[in-house]
Amino acid sequence: MSTDTRSRTPETVRISYQALRNLTAPEEKESGIQTYFANIPVAEIDKLATGHNLRDYIAEHNARKRNQVHRAIRKTIDEEPVRFINRNSGITICCSDIEVDEKDRTVVLRDASLINGAQTQGEIRGFLRELAEAEDGDGRVPDFHIRAEINVDPDEASVIETAIARNTATSVKSISQAGARGILKDLEVAFQEKIGRPITTSETDDDPNAIDTKVVLQICRLLMPTSLSPSASEAETLKAYKNKEKCLSDFAEWHGARGTDPKARARYDFTIQIAPIAWLQFQRLNNADAWNGHRLHETTKHGGRAVRRDERKKVNWVAPGILFPMVKALSAFVSKDEDDRWTISAPSLYREDELVSRAVKQFRSHELDPYVMGRSVGAYEALATYTETIMQVLAINNAK
Repeated sequence: MSTDTRSRTPETVRISYQALRNLTAPEEKESGIQTYFANIPVAEIDKLATGHNLRDYIAEHNARKRNQVHRAIRKTIDEEPVRFINRNSGITICCSDIEVDEKDRTVVLRDASLINGAQTQGEIRGFLRELAEAEDGDGRVPDFHIRAEINVDPDEASVIETAIARNTATSVKSISQAGARGILKDLEVAFQEKIGRPITTSETDDDPNAIDTKVVLQICRLLMPTSLSPSASEAETLKAYKNKEKCLSDFAEWHGARGTDPKARARYDFTIQIAPIAWLQFQRLNNADAWNGHRLHETTKHGGRAVRRDERKKVNWVAPGILFPMVKALSAFVSKDEDDRWTISAPSLYREDELVSRAVKQFRSHELDPYVMGRSVGAYEALATYTETIMQVLAINNAK
């Protein structure tokens, strides 16, 4: 009934269900994604691999790691199994394709894996194993259910993003942890010295004057020169927009390794030195007067925000999906000053209104959707062409 080890490789599995509903939203359909919700007999969860889950059952190899959450799951299984489907938050399964057999009440899931629910699966597996090993057991399979969300997404990269969004299992999973461990201390000092404002060091910070630390780390990542960047890949270009938690965890890794790893030291120092300057430049772009001449609608066709305006009808906020490619373009102007510290030094040829104009053109060519623009390598490359060309012209002139 239950195997001793779980597969981490996504597999094709056939799972029975009691009830199944297709609740795919229109925007999911446009993206080629389907979403089903199903009531699944608990024994069926044993069939699922965990390849795309960010962590396995944490008590699998060390029973001492079994915590209050695990015990609460098991308590419901043992004492109120008929309430389990209500008391448990359920599981999320991803797969690349689905076949529904309504007659047999089964689904075939290709490349199936849990992306949320490994702890629940672990407790259910333990329960099933004990049933199978019990001397007085009658071999009956439990007849209570668990609710499952089934995401059908053929794009593996998208599945991984969904798994990250559904979990908090990065090495430093919160600003609170980073703040408590002293990881943000140098960053705090830099902002107090240069700007005179605090940064967030806890998820519960309620200081309205505090600057969002995760946003700071995102824009620093965008500005990092290629000589320091961990990668020159397209994934690295989009990382700041798509995965702010990764920007935080990477910064924490650089902090931890800065005493022994020269590359980590260089990336850490760059972030600390550029951060206050980057924030001021980010705010400058956010409030640039040049936005006001482009008649941008505040809301997008999907209901999101592109810009916001103040009581004078002036743009005072621009969506990150529009701003991030612009910030990346400014990385062409990042260099060290006479004190060997990182800074942003824009040459006189650079015009902010021209960068804004080019950003608006990219926004309009990306379905008027900041989300689409922020995830488009083409948008980043198009805006970088402007600033990189300026630097190339200056280099040619200086060589004469």
